Amino acid sequence: MKKSLTPLLSLIGLSISLLILLTASVASDDPEFKRVTAQWTDAPPKIDGRLDDKSWEMATVVNDLVQHQPTPGAPTNLKTNIYLLYDKDRLYVGFECLKTDMDQMMANETRRDSRFFIDDYVAVHLDTYLDRRNCYGFELNALGTQADRRVQNEGANSGRRGSDMAWDCDWNGQSVREKDKWTAELSIPFAELRFPQEEDLAWGINFWRQDRSSREELSWVDLGGREYAVSRFGHLVGLDITRLNTRRPLKIKPYATVRPQQMEGQDFKTKPAAGIDFRYPLSNLSFDLTLNPDFAQIEADPDMVNLTDIPLRFPEKRPFFQEGNEIFQTPIELFYSRRVEDLKGGAKMAGKIGNFNTALVLAQAGPEDTSREEKASILPPLDDYRYSVFRLQREFGQTATIGFLGTTKDQATTSLNEYYDRSSGVDARFVLPQNLELNLAYASEWKTTEEWIEKGINRDQAIFAELSREASLFSWHSSFKARYFDIGQHFAPETGFVPRIDRRGVNLLGKVEKRRKATINFLNHETQYERLYNHRGKLANHRFRLQNIIGFSDFFLFFSPEWYYRLDDDGQAFTDRTLDLFLGWIPPKWISIRVRNSIGIRNDKESFFLGPEVFLRPTSKLNFEFRQQRLVEDSQLVDNTRRLVANYQFAQRMYLRSSLEQTLQNESRFFALFAYEYQPESNFFIVYNYNQKKKGKEQILFVKLVYLIKLLG
Repeated sequence: MKKSLTPLLSLIGLSISLLILLTASVASDDPEFKRVTAQWTDAPPKIDGRLDDKSWEMATVVNDLVQHQPTPGAPTNLKTNIYLLYDKDRLYVGFECLKTDMDQMMANETRRDSRFFIDDYVAVHLDTYLDRRNCYGFELNALGTQADRRVQNEGANSGRRGSDMAWDCDWNGQSVREKDKWTAELSIPFAELRFPQEEDLAWGINFWRQDRSSREELSWVDLGGREYAVSRFGHLVGLDITRLNTRRPLKIKPYATVRPQQMEGQDFKTKPAAGIDFRYPLSNLSFDLTLNPDFAQIEADPDMVNLTDIPLRFPEKRPFFQEGNEIFQTPIELFYSRRVEDLKGGAKMAGKIGNFNTALVLAQAGPEDTSREEKASILPPLDDYRYSVFRLQREFGQTATIGFLGTTKDQATTSLNEYYDRSSGVDARFVLPQNLELNLAYASEWKTTEEWIEKGINRDQAIFAELSREASLFSWHSSFKARYFDIGQHFAPETGFVPRIDRRGVNLLGKVEKRRKATINFLNHETQYERLYNHRGKLANHRFRLQNIIGFSDFFLFFSPEWYYRLDDDGQAFTDRTLDLFLGWIPPKWISIRVRNSIGIRNDKESFFLGPEVFLRPTSKLNFEFRQQRLVEDSQLVDNTRRLVANYQFAQRMYLRSSLEQTLQNESRFFALFAYEYQPESNFFIVYNYNQKKKGKEQILFVKLVYLIKLLG
């Protein structure tokens, strides 16, 4: 027991030492921040994207953007004017993006919350607590497609793009193209944001513009190479908080569904159902309750060929789990909400109290998927489960945080102490001098299984440490990450996502990147080295990978050779030698073509993977996607999945989406969704699902009506 506590005590001691050092240096290292005010208006603008309302003439104007890429902090030749207004209900942000080559504008994404990797877009980020760590993000591309997000801890532990897009907000945005520019208007309601009700309190703010033809990303403040460096944001000052309408009503959303369906070998049956959601948002906290939720309008995850030795991780799409989901992000992922299957009911609290971020989830779920293979885990798959998750995170100084996360999963039909799976952990993040960032985590798991009892296991643990840095090196954007893992032999929380267990060792990743406006407009190189041992001292994973990307004109070429020695779950050794290739043609017009390819030796077999993707956008409202995944091993076709998707955007809040997927086994799946938000947060859905399997076919027609009732607002 004493030995098992040593890593935790060491982590706590290191965190306290760093905390004292950083807190002592805060007063002498307070940088100068840009400042801006928003002008009050009694005549709010009409949000149509045109910037032609008289009120904009009185707005504060910001036009001193600098490059984020390709040269952080350098001046830009792209002229951008940003306008700021506010009234008692909303913050209004206008963008005027001048552009001499409008024929080269990139605008493809029409679905809300798309990631604008290759689109021209603008954004505003708001740190409403001025905690220099967390912010809201509102993005709008040149087609008027909206995306919103919340960033926690400057994007630490949030995936490749450094943020969580699960959060949604009822805001408005439109854009318009003109001869030599494009313009955008954003309207953000104060009642959708959490912030302290204190006078003379500044907000952190930053403005963003991406222009693909010039390969430039622009920012109002110099972020030092990190897109979500909230600690460097400018300050929005002078907001008259006393005049703002921040009353947040109690939201009640009853729903009713009708579901005619025909399952395998059965006659048509009609199943009516009803449920209800409650939300009571306060200034700092929000409370949610859901009873008998139904998520049939959410499209199932597509079939994907997995060429790696770790399971695929899919994003959360269910609204109940999206609010506050970013608070649960930790280096060791103890809570992965997709583990909660067949949700029957739940309650949730999320928000911020002073310097504490906190969240609590209580949920009850039905039987897990009985078709999956039974394995040595917490319980048989036919029982209902209770889930409890609690998160508390304390902020120190300007950038340091220390947090705690605890989870419990137990059988709903038994006492709390009979069958359970429990885990808890602490994590810490520090931003050090020279743009260094340190992330630390320790977690422990307790559970009652026959395997643990037979082997006399009381608990198992995991340790994570990461040191990273992003900087500009000879006009190249560079980054480096050094990670150390020690994941216990039996550490596998049922509520979390831990890709590998029984591993300890290091993973090193270095990257350099250069963007410029020339024939060769993009260069990227990554080197990754990994060496992991199991807890018996045997080498289990040894990887060396090189990744190279070259962009020229409208083409991108990716090639990545990899050598990878590994042990599988049965202890069998494999040495993979593969070459991954990608060729993309992404012009600013209505079509783009991408081809992914992987060849070599994988699992001691000759492997060939081909994944063509074609994207068509005949109009600004209609687009098609075709994807194929074809895998051949030792000259045998083992997977061939084809997927066709069509989207039509009638209006900002009305769309039609359909997808058809067919597998090698001649199994097919068709999904069609008509969605109409007839008033804010009130929805009408029509869904049709058709599944053709070897055993037979399934057909489901689903009609759902949701109506929002506001009380006490």
